Amino acid sequence: MTKNKVILYIATSLDGYIATKDGSVDWLDKYNKIGFDYGYEKFYKSVNSVIVGNTTYKQFPQEHKGKECFVFSRTPQENKEGITFFNGTSKSFMEKFDLAGKTWLLGGANLLSQFLKDDLVDEFIITIMPELLGEGILLFNEHPPIEKLTLVEAKPYGSVIQLHYKKC
Repeated sequence: MTKNKVILYIATSLDGYIATKDGSVDWLDKYNKIGFDYGYEKFYKSVNSVIVGNTTYKQFPQEHKGKECFVFSRTPQENKEGITFFNGTSKSFMEKFDLAGKTWLLGGANLLSQFLKDDLVDEFIITIMPELLGEGILLFNEHPPIEKLTLVEAKPYGSVIQLHYKKC
């Protein structure tokens, strides 16, 4: 069995929020119009599968063509073509599904916390937007300490910076 890499790829405000209090990510729209894709297309082509929480999935229900998509949901839902709904822990998920290659942990914060608690996130690609939201949903809410991360790359896109870390 090939070791799967779980990679968090996400945008956050400078003060660490991924969404407003009501869960909206509309504040990111203005950054999608400035001519950069922040490496998204290259990253997306590199992953084999996508993991997403149900709340985030409901916000972004688009298909991930050519990728296996897994939606963590406590509510039983019928699988769709290319989309598998899963009710369980991140650890039981990784034990059940033999994923190869790279898996994108799309979010949200609660699912990320679960994967961090089970020590299942291998890389972090975090795009920091030059904006202070002041309140909302934090990227990192509950998690155990990770003692050492190695900076792979810090890439500027105008006033936006993307940090890529790997777990040691």
